[in-house]
Amino acid sequence: MTELSVPAEPIPFRVLLDDAMKLTRLHFGKMYLPVAIPMAVLSALLIFVQSRWVTGVMSGGDPTAFWTGPGCVAFAVTLLGILVMSFLTYGLLMAAGVDGSTGKPIDMAAKWSFLFSPGVLGTLFVAFLLVVVGFCFFFFPGLFIALRLSFIIPVMAVEGLRGGAALKRSWSLVAYNPQKRWLSNTITKIFVLYLVAGVIGGLAAAIINIPFTAMQGFSAARQISSGGTVDPQALVDSMRWLRVPQQILASLVETAVRIYSSFGVVLLYLDVVRRKEGTDLATAIASRFGAGAQPPPPTTSPA
Repeated sequence: MTELSVPAEPIPFRVLLDDAMKLTRLHFGKMYLPVAIPMAVLSALLIFVQSRWVTGVMSGGDPTAFWTGPGCVAFAVTLLGILVMSFLTYGLLMAAGVDGSTGKPIDMAAKWSFLFSPGVLGTLFVAFLLVVVGFCFFFFPGLFIALRLSFIIPVMAVEGLRGGAALKRSWSLVAYNPQKRWLSNTITKIFVLYLVAGVIGGLAAAIINIPFTAMQGFSAARQISSGGTVDPQALVDSMRWLRVPQQILASLVETAVRIYSSFGVVLLYLDVVRRKEGTDLATAIASRFGAGAQPPPPTTSPA
């Protein structure tokens, strides 16, 4: 009997980026609004609370009030809320990306239920703590841990693992690099993928910020040209309602970029599993005979 050979060559990075963009365009309509709207609202709330807090500190004239008082507490709570929501919604997009990448219909309500199931939520909480602890040690350990745990959501969504088993599985898959090449290493590809997404998001945010920054500079220049001095508190008050839509637009762009990077990570996960464990045959059988079908019995040739 001839043994099946497992494809050893990884997916080219350019192909990965192209396929992620195709999937993003295909599924953008279903995935975007359920995540973009709550994130935009939270981002606007954070900016509003921050501006009110800064205004209160300036008007009070007490430097110690910057770190104390109800304004500081409100800002800290809002910031923590948006960090947690950002972490969860990224997991939501990746879970939806698993369905989109494997040809299944995307049901965002079902993905919310998946995300908030105790096993998934507990696993994500442990992963979040590990990353935070890692970042406390000079940043790079946290980055390394975050990259090695990038496959947690696909592992839980596809393989049904939870807890330590899911963490170990993601850690093992990201470490898979049989060719021992730095450029084809999975962790390198994940890092570059996030870097590309960050550059795209940064450029889009810079374009968004240009008119708002120009209006802020124009307002300050008008005060100076009129013979007066720039009042920082008045400037913060006047810019508050401009910063809110600015932050909303930036958040909307960030969500769109996250959909793209989510598909990229999922495609990398599927590619690593395909190369590491040879799932091409199972995929072909499922597509030919239906999901869950067993391979057809071998035919015997006459002696």
